[in-house]
Amino acid sequence: MKTPLLRLLTALPLAAALGCDSGAPVEPAQLDTQVAPAALGFVFDSSRIATPPSGALPTTLLTQSAFTDASLQGLLVGSTEAFSDVEVFGSRRDRESLTWRLESDPAEGQVLVLNNLGSGPATPQEPAVLQRTALARLQRWGIPTAELGPVFQRKTFVQHREDGVETSPILHRHKTFVMRAINGIRVEGHRAVVTHGVDGTFQRALITWPPLARTGHLLRTRLSTADIEQRAREALLEEGETAGNVRLFWKYLPTQLATGEWALTLEVGAGTAGVTGPNGSEEPRIIDVDVSAIP
Repeated sequence: MKTPLLRLLTALPLAAALGCDSGAPVEPAQLDTQVAPAALGFVFDSSRIATPPSGALPTTLLTQSAFTDASLQGLLVGSTEAFSDVEVFGSRRDRESLTWRLESDPAEGQVLVLNNLGSGPATPQEPAVLQRTALARLQRWGIPTAELGPVFQRKTFVQHREDGVETSPILHRHKTFVMRAINGIRVEGHRAVVTHGVDGTFQRALITWPPLARTGHLLRTRLSTADIEQRAREALLEEGETAGNVRLFWKYLPTQLATGEWALTLEVGAGTAGVTGPNGSEEPRIIDVDVSAIP
């Protein structure tokens, strides 16, 4: 009996590997896996919070108009086909054409695009070209350069298991992960994943990128680095951590306003190191640290 398995060629960004977008855009390999002796407590790497955020929003931001039918169908999907409603529930709409399925929820800033035709036979593809194509699609839709954060290009493979024996991996998809960042600081939970088939055709887009408000943000802090380290220490202890190397980094937490737009609040993420010992292993963790953010 054959059982399909999906595997990634290389590790996803740390946040993706943890199943969410919290944390800095750091690959797991960049985190020190050696834990400091308990007597030393926590050893902080505060280099990423050495420069305080400016607290200013970029002039150009994604707008609510990006979620209109014309923009989604013409600019994001890039189709002139006629779409018809399949289901409407609250602010969410599911529409379909001959080639595409388009699910959108402007209130949450979420979009899902699916190619109903699937991919053709595999042909050689250049990862850098696929990445540029994915970014061009997102920017054509309305995501400005000022909101683009780290970008990761990955491949997925499929395997089958038959009678306990796994077949050789076969290329399944090319994926471009685009993280949202404001002034270089990641916005937690906001990203776009654009998928191309093995023939290079656009197959899928999964986007969480709601428009940001012009006011109501808490983008700065008056706390010193020493103050933040102390708060990080307290937060780590509350979460059951006792010692180890910890990387501190800025991040923005998004919350929805009554207007339907989204505002950002500055926080610090405390990333612990993964541990491998005689009694098993512990995955890296990201602990949120309140920094008393201000406008």
